[in-house]
Formats: sequence, structure tokens, C-alpha cells
Amino acid sequence: MATERELYARGMSQERWDPFFEDLEQQFAAERDLARDELASEHERVRIAGLSLRDRLAAGTGRRIVADLGPAGVNRLRIEAIGADWVAGSDEDRPGLLIVRIDALEAVEFAPEDREATLAGGETDPLARRMTFGFVMRALTRRRAMISVGLVRGALAAGTPSLAGSDHLDLAVHDAGAAPRGSEVHGVRTISFRAIGWVRTASRRDAGVL
Repeated sequence: MATERELYARGMSQERWDPFFEDLEQQFAAERDLARDELASEHERVRIAGLSLRDRLAAGTGRRIVADLGPAGVNRLRIEAIGADWVAGSDEDRPGLLIVRIDALEAVEFAPEDREATLAGGETDPLARRMTFGFVMRALTRRRAMISVGLVRGALAAGTPSLAGSDHLDLAVHDAGAAPRGSEVHGVRTISFRAIGWVRTASRRDAGVL
């Protein structure tokens, strides 16, 4: 059976029809590539639309960010770990480990050279996605770690967590360097996790991090 090209060209000179068919083939190839690019672009738009702030922070592990928590302050840190609803790292200006509740973030500033990389999304470790802020607070409670707490409304509290529930902690308030017992404790504050912007340990060792 003759091909379409042969049928069109039957009785005509090959040289006369070749440019016509070559042009059609080039147009077809261009439209095919355009359709493929549009499909890839749409797939990328859908993927990016599904990214959460946590995903982008996870992709930024090892990178430095500026974390703006509104009244709770601005912190500059290098991301070292991330959980279900928190990000932690070393603060450029203070010792200890800084743990930031992701829901408390008002804005994050990535370095210009890092911004595009964060669009790739981060780790898919199911364990990390199950490690909630409460999990971290219970770990600090077990270690009897001295912490500072920055509340989302801008207030500060300091002391040692004595209990951590599913959505709150009890903080034995005392001066830095004092033992969390007896007359050294000024009182115990029960603080909702939703009220917390960040938690900072007095030292990295207090958090079990070297």
C-alpha cells in the first residue's frame, strides 16, 4: 500500500514535494515537543502546588535561613533536623539548639542561591514525619534540660520542663543555673504548644546533640 507521502507525490517530481513534507515533519516534531513541554510544565506546577513549607525546609537541611516568627522574634539558623511540625538547628547568634514550631513561622528567608533548591522538596523519612513537637518536648523533659521558650505573642519564659503532654508542657520557672527544685522554682507554668514560637536549650549537650 502506498504511503500518504507517495500518494501525494505520485506523478510529481520528488524534488518538488520533499521540501513540503520536510516542513510538515518539522512542524509536527515542534508541536509534539511543545505538547511534551506543556505536559511537563503542568506536572511541575501541580507538584509545586502540593509543596508545604515543611517540604521546602526539609529540602533546606544544612542550609542557613532567617526564620521570622513575628512578635516571637527573628532567628538565623542553619537547619540540622526537621520533624513533623518543627525545624531545629544552630542559631548564629546564641549557643544551644534552637527548635522552631513551623506553624509559628510568619516568613522564611532562604539565601538566593538556595531558594530554587528548596522547591525540590525534602526527605520522605516516615519516622521524621511522625516526630512531633511534643515528642521533642518529652525528650527534653526526660533530660531535665534547661530551656528558654519564646511565645508567639512575644513573651519569654525560662526553666526546666517537668511534664510534656500531647499539646502542652509544664515549665518549672527558675533562674539560669539554678536547680529546678524547692525555693529555686518561682512557679510552674502550663504552656500550650500553640503558644510557643521557639524553644532554645542552654547548650547542645542538654539536647543530646554534640
